[in-house]
Amino acid sequence: MRRATLALIALALIAADRGSKMLVDGMDLAVPHQLIGSLLQIIRGENSGGLFGIVQGSAPLLAALSIGVILALVIFHERERLPRVTPLTVGVGLLIGGAIGNLIDRLAFGYVLDFIDVGVGSLRFWTFNIADAGISFGIVILLVDTLWRSRSTVRR
Repeated sequence: MRRATLALIALALIAADRGSKMLVDGMDLAVPHQLIGSLLQIIRGENSGGLFGIVQGSAPLLAALSIGVILALVIFHERERLPRVTPLTVGVGLLIGGAIGNLIDRLAFGYVLDFIDVGVGSLRFWTFNIADAGISFGIVILLVDTLWRSRSTVRR
């Protein structure tokens, strides 16, 4: 059940990421399209680097690292041997799905397509995509789960 849930979460995120990127890729995004005023916009961005655009032009290296991270996450999930679906399964599923979503872009295009732009006026966050959001939520879930479990073991 854990493996199936992990796979379904990862596949759902990959499908949402690929679908949204295909939709955005067909749009004219020379200028931002406002969805909720300037708070939420869609604009095309090509990131040939890593997180927050660091290490630009290193798509092959980042693709190789992504494959290593995906394998490490699968091994990590399997080593836990938990009897049921836990927040760990959800978090790791989101991390794997997001990593694969961006890996597909890196292998196919040499960059990751980003398009979600959030901010107020000229104060903007980095442009990101659905895979990035899945990775971020996966990290938050794992952090909260780790803190929750460590807090419960301290109280015993």
